[in-house]
Amino acid sequence: MKLSKILIFISIVSLLASALTGCAPASPAKNEPEVKNTLTVGLTPAVDAIPFIIAKENGYFEKQGLDIQFEVFKSAKDRDAAFQSGALDGALSDIVGVCLYQNGGFDVKITSMTDGDFLFVAGKDSGIQSMQALKGKKVALSEKTVIEYTLDKMLEKNGIKPEEIEKVAIPAIPVRLEMLKNNQVDAALLPEPFATFALKDGALLLDTAYSEGMFPAVSVFTQKAIDAKGKEISAFYAAYDEAVEYVNKTPIAEYEAIVIKTIGYPEDMKGKIELPEYRKTILPTDSELAAAIDWAVKKGLAKDTLKPSNLVNDIGVK
Repeated sequence: MKLSKILIFISIVSLLASALTGCAPASPAKNEPEVKNTLTVGLTPAVDAIPFIIAKENGYFEKQGLDIQFEVFKSAKDRDAAFQSGALDGALSDIVGVCLYQNGGFDVKITSMTDGDFLFVAGKDSGIQSMQALKGKKVALSEKTVIEYTLDKMLEKNGIKPEEIEKVAIPAIPVRLEMLKNNQVDAALLPEPFATFALKDGALLLDTAYSEGMFPAVSVFTQKAIDAKGKEISAFYAAYDEAVEYVNKTPIAEYEAIVIKTIGYPEDMKGKIELPEYRKTILPTDSELAAAIDWAVKKGLAKDTLKPSNLVNDIGVK
């Protein structure tokens, strides 16, 4: 895929941000509560955003008496800037990101896990056919983020030390993808839909976070929002759970158009999109949280006093 197509994808996401935040909610149906309670939530263009989009599209938030405003961000950096400015009540994030929030004095709590995978792919001309062939190879990633955390864990589970590969810091995901395509790096860890773009171009799938039992993606709310809008957040997850039921039971053909529009898949992906089995609102285990904290502490990104209980709030869990 040419870089120009990647830039088109970014433009689509930007337009979607305006569309989602600019549309007024539809009039509530008879016997449904009047919409009056607002939450503003930051999304990133990945597959774990789909149940949230469907919840809005199908009126599940309105059914709960909520007016949900979504802001779609092209990058985690832009999302974090908006989050810390107070413009957002909640967001899609990751466990490592919450460690960094807490370390910086920004009180954010994980309120549910989400289902966003990370795929480790080798370039089609790299000659890499397995994880063991990675030693000494250039691997593109973003440093001190969930991407590096996930990569280190994948390497560890395959008996490879992180220092046995050459890590190449490329924060911008579209650039990371383009460098992989142009053989400037041998492999890269990518979120969806960028991983799908790479695989369609001939890249080889080496590993996934899911296959290694890793689920680092989460949805979060600030403690300030939890204290002020607890009932709304609880209702937010009730709507999310209803959307999960719908997505898991409904053929994707019935909502594929909104998926393509929202996530930015090319039109030729129609009929080929694969989604995970989404889970209802659930918190990460203490062991999952402890593993992320331990990695963050070793990287100097968090204090060793940080505990799993500091990172979570069960407000949305039934």
